Amino acid sequence: MGNIFKSVSILVAFNYLNAAEEIKPSRATLESNVGEMQVEMIKLDNGYWKLNSLLDGGSIVKREESEIFELVNNQIKPIKYDFNQRILFRRYKASADFDWNANEVEFVEDKDKGIVELSENVLGPSSASLQLRLDFREFDRDKIPDTISYVVYWKGTIKNRTYEVKKDKESIETPLGTYEAFKVSRQFEEGSERSQVFWLAPDLDFSVIKIYDKNDREVEIKIKNFEEIG
Repeated sequence: MGNIFKSVSILVAFNYLNAAEEIKPSRATLESNVGEMQVEMIKLDNGYWKLNSLLDGGSIVKREESEIFELVNNQIKPIKYDFNQRILFRRYKASADFDWNANEVEFVEDKDKGIVELSENVLGPSSASLQLRLDFREFDRDKIPDTISYVVYWKGTIKNRTYEVKKDKESIETPLGTYEAFKVSRQFEEGSERSQVFWLAPDLDFSVIKIYDKNDREVEIKIKNFEEIG
């Protein structure tokens, strides 16, 4: 359950704006079959962005996540990541501090600690999702690629993450309305039963309006409400 919400929170911090404009501070509410989720994106005084998200499923699950990042010429540069989750009586904490001067990330994953080397354009645990949306904003509408790949820090390692794009848009119903959207599926190793799919709506500046994830259980998330803040 935790993996899908790590992926979605930064992706669904909605910002209705033109492609030439910068991300705007915003707050979104999402609904799923495991509870409501609140996502807030704010701009800090130093020019960095911070995303906060909270999923409160009562006694079953509670999950808090934050990521600080810099946005440079449409490219996300992660700075700091924190994650805290409880599912029933199981707790999990993780953090990552990105040192771009030393080109390394110092991480904590529950009881494990370490340092891994960074390379150019490595994204944070959640950043690949937002980078996907930012890149869609820049694509020529007639030249959207069949696949999109990123290099991502994930649980003490640096990994490649690839998405397959379906060119024909689908009509998706959400509590916020019905929109035509591109279907983007994350690719996993052959034989894996994992599934993760995003639907990005061009009419909402390629914001994600629906997410489906299958891991330990099936989770479906849809956008319910959005407001600009600040």
